[in-house]
Amino acid sequence: MRVDILETQLFFRYFSDAIGKSDLLPVKGVSTDSRDIKKGDLFLAIKGENFDGSEFVEEAFSSGATYAIVQSGDENHNTFLVDDVISFIGKICSQWMNDFDGNVIAVTGSNGKTTTKDLISHILNKKGYDVSKTQGNFNTSIGVPLSIFSFPHDASQVYVLELGANRVGDIEYLSSMVKPDIGVITNISDAHLEGFGSIENITKEKKSILTHSKKGYYNEDIIEPFRGLVNHPLGKNNVFLKNASIACKVCEDFMSEGDSMRFDELLQDFTLPKGRGEACLLSNNITLIDDAYNANPESVKAAIDNLQSYQTEGKKIFVFGDMKELGKDEVKFHEEIANYCEEKIDTIICYGDLAKNTFNGSKNIPLSLHFNSKEALSNKVCNLLEKNDIVLLKGSRSMGLDSVAEDIKNYVQ
Repeated sequence: MRVDILETQLFFRYFSDAIGKSDLLPVKGVSTDSRDIKKGDLFLAIKGENFDGSEFVEEAFSSGATYAIVQSGDENHNTFLVDDVISFIGKICSQWMNDFDGNVIAVTGSNGKTTTKDLISHILNKKGYDVSKTQGNFNTSIGVPLSIFSFPHDASQVYVLELGANRVGDIEYLSSMVKPDIGVITNISDAHLEGFGSIENITKEKKSILTHSKKGYYNEDIIEPFRGLVNHPLGKNNVFLKNASIACKVCEDFMSEGDSMRFDELLQDFTLPKGRGEACLLSNNITLIDDAYNANPESVKAAIDNLQSYQTEGKKIFVFGDMKELGKDEVKFHEEIANYCEEKIDTIICYGDLAKNTFNGSKNIPLSLHFNSKEALSNKVCNLLEKNDIVLLKGSRSMGLDSVAEDIKNYVQ
């Protein structure tokens, strides 16, 4: 990942202090990938279990990097050795945030982080606030600092940050770094169990954001959809309603007393991020719901409920790919999806080794199929489609069901 630094002089000051040198050149960008280096960049040679970025330092310099931060190898005039690259850049980010006088909203949770972050940003932009938000999936211990370094540092700014976690300690670390004015938990469920070990660990980790936030919101505390949101174009989507309701609750803190602008009006032109449940109407009145960005048991069940809520004379088709990182109970979680689909959908088409367990348990669904080939799956789905059908795609990102979505669009249109 790579970002351009907007406040180069500010970053230069923090970077110089962290290195302990005053004669450094300004840095224009920061990258963790030697292939993305631009002239004047700082290269972060991150070291992991199966790789060591220091092996690519020379490649980074050949591409124009000015400096490299490494945790193995030799130090010289443009290569600096530290104990841990991620901790080093985190310390710079902490200093950045300590000196930032604007407002910070941080969003975490098992599902809905990106959508909620985008909803909050959309509302505040509409109300005239200067908003900077996490781009893409820059929500990790390295992605969050890089995102922040690409932001302005003006006190009129609002930072809307997405905080992700794959293991115990991630949210605690990130929230202690950014110190949110408002901390948001979208929900807590069986996601990334492989890294956390138990739902209790997930709960403790997600809620750690509240200990570092001046004010906190938890989606579970919002029972009813916020004012007028059921009239929104996405009002049929219960997942959207939950995320939009907590976004509205957060943004109330920024509304002036007696503000007459309704949230449903502010959100009329909001569209869901790609792969996160947006419904697309194709020819022949066929509806495609692309929710293929990620998947865990709770988000899959919510997507199935959303599909069931549609009124149609056609078939309700569910294309389901493996849910990853669920730990020792991964088979059980996939079996449960088969039971959950009964009497809610007409067709389930499974893809992947784990989803084979869903297929095996789906005998009470009118049509159930399983494929090991994504090409064969796409061909079958396209051939099954008829007027008024609705097809939902849901699976972990590594299953690549977004390509099936494109195949369907190309076939139908």
